[in-house]
Amino acid sequence: MLTVPACSPTPEGPPVQSSPTPPRLLPRETFDWSGEAISFSLPPTGWRREGETSGGIKGVRFVKARSVGEGIGVGDYYILADRNRSPYLRDILANFDTYDGGFGWGKALRKTYAYTDTPFTPLESEIAESINRSVSQADAAFRTRDRDAAKAHLQAALAEAERLHFSLAEVIDRVEFKPERRQEPEWYKLTERRETVIAGEPAVIVDYTVTVPERARTYAAREAYVVHNSHLFVCTFIGLQETLAVFDAIIASIEFQK
Repeated sequence: MLTVPACSPTPEGPPVQSSPTPPRLLPRETFDWSGEAISFSLPPTGWRREGETSGGIKGVRFVKARSVGEGIGVGDYYILADRNRSPYLRDILANFDTYDGGFGWGKALRKTYAYTDTPFTPLESEIAESINRSVSQADAAFRTRDRDAAKAHLQAALAEAERLHFSLAEVIDRVEFKPERRQEPEWYKLTERRETVIAGEPAVIVDYTVTVPERARTYAAREAYVVHNSHLFVCTFIGLQETLAVFDAIIASIEFQK
């Protein structure tokens, strides 16, 4: 999720504490990448906005102009968000009377099947099996023109899907920074891991450094993880130690809509 800047930052040395005075950020904006809204204040003028679609995350990335390649990212871990089939079940039920079989019905129904691979929790496995059983029964009933039964099975599937909830503790291991998960693990050094609160939700923040041997330089890095309504948001920073103040101010500004 983080990339090493192309230019060299400050030389190696003892960590520098972030400035106690928060930087002045630009007005907040609201984003919705995978079905859950999040708002936060934007970096100051001079940070270029880009889309972020790597590492299973849909979000936004800000790159500081005329810097060593410093970047700040905020995104929704869509791999987790997509485990929830409730939106697709609600959609097919809302449009149920418009289906008369054929391609439209099959296309809508395929989206309602739950994933059964690499579940995050045992409860997810249980719920997925129940959803898929009900969806298959709905399809069978629909094809025999028993529309009432088909609709009832879809409603049962939706009730199961709405039981699915994820906590930070259940999902963080899939994305949390660990040196051994990187291509050059010896370049990375974990310096601190702490539990905190972001926008009223339990959160974890991890600090580490990235050393590029051929440049003899060390980059500061920080990642924050928070779950809201079963959506895992990942916030990342890489660059100069003193620029962490901008990242921390953005994290402090995060708000969820409900």
